[in-house]
Amino acid sequence: MTRTRLPPSYHPTHIGDQYLHGRYEVVHKLGFGSHSTVWLAKDYQQTRYVALKVLDAASSENHSESKILRHLRSGKVDHPGRAYVSSLLDEFTIDGPNGRHLCIVSEAAGCSIAQSKDASLTWMFPVNVARAITAQLLMGLDYIHSSGVVHGDLHSNNILFRAPSLKWSTTEELYHSLGEPRRFPVERLDKRSNGPEAPKYCVPPAMIFQSSENVTDARVLISDFGEAFFENEERKDLCTPILILAPELFFHERLGRAIDVWSLGCTLYEVLDERTLFEGFMPDQDHMIAEMISALGDLPQRWWDQWQLKTDFFLEDGSWKKDTHRIRAPYSPPLTERLRIMGRGRDAATCEFSPREMAALEGLLRAMLTYEPAERIGTKAALKSEWMEKWGRQAMSETGISPMFD
Repeated sequence: MTRTRLPPSYHPTHIGDQYLHGRYEVVHKLGFGSHSTVWLAKDYQQTRYVALKVLDAASSENHSESKILRHLRSGKVDHPGRAYVSSLLDEFTIDGPNGRHLCIVSEAAGCSIAQSKDASLTWMFPVNVARAITAQLLMGLDYIHSSGVVHGDLHSNNILFRAPSLKWSTTEELYHSLGEPRRFPVERLDKRSNGPEAPKYCVPPAMIFQSSENVTDARVLISDFGEAFFENEERKDLCTPILILAPELFFHERLGRAIDVWSLGCTLYEVLDERTLFEGFMPDQDHMIAEMISALGDLPQRWWDQWQLKTDFFLEDGSWKKDTHRIRAPYSPPLTERLRIMGRGRDAATCEFSPREMAALEGLLRAMLTYEPAERIGTKAALKSEWMEKWGRQAMSETGISPMFD
């Protein structure tokens, strides 16, 4: 029997909608995903702005995000990484023309790391801001893992700046700061009238972006636990961007904490550099495997033997094909070369990272990007790495973040 995936059944949400007997009022849109829309709402009971995530009806039935967030909320209160993980403030369900929808309430935050870089002309954070972000992410992931949770989707779009400058105000004052929500008509292709299942209008997200070179408040939150799972669960697939996927997923092995460490290694490079570690226009799985080999060296033998399309990239002796219909080889430089040209200076004399720091950073990234999941560094060891000890912690202090360390 062929399984047909039904299209998402989003709830038709509008500016001014109120939930839980008027406690929450929708005032703007923050974003959307493949299974939800996210709205900026006023919480009149607590006098604060919150992020209101409304899941589509199909996902609401068996969605584990709120369960994961409840579990994380009950974790160690004295863990220093807890401050860098999004928290669950409330949850409830609503009924609409498309079914029943789970609503997850969390603290309102600013733009994502990815949005901040996209809004920039340089695609770079100030060096100490980049270091401080990196340190917080290592600490936040350690908290997640110490709670027995795997995030599963850790990338720059799911890391938010903590301070969006959303102080409690009138709605008019908010719109003066963010801009009033724009409303665009929703029309059917067949020109018939819309039914109640469609919104009366659509709203683009609020423009709360801050360009990376202007970031001074480096506090961040790891958000969006829609792909998260408990580490004792059996998982072999994820809806995660292919550029950060750990190699064990390509070869259908069991997924665990190590996938987050790989994804974070890719993300840390993106935070510290102007570009992403792995690149490609609409890359497929085979392009990604080829680029991993180019950057990090040969695959474990069992994976090499399983890779059916390796002859598109390599000759029988394992050397790169000079020209193929897939790529031009060598595909891209190895990790050491990528770090050397990462945008922090034209040469060693002008680089913002000293040779010693660069060596420590490369050591950390190589440990996080180790092929074998069992040999990949864990978060506790990463927090004790030379780079974290001598540069990450110092940057947090110098940017006004007061970390607590075990």
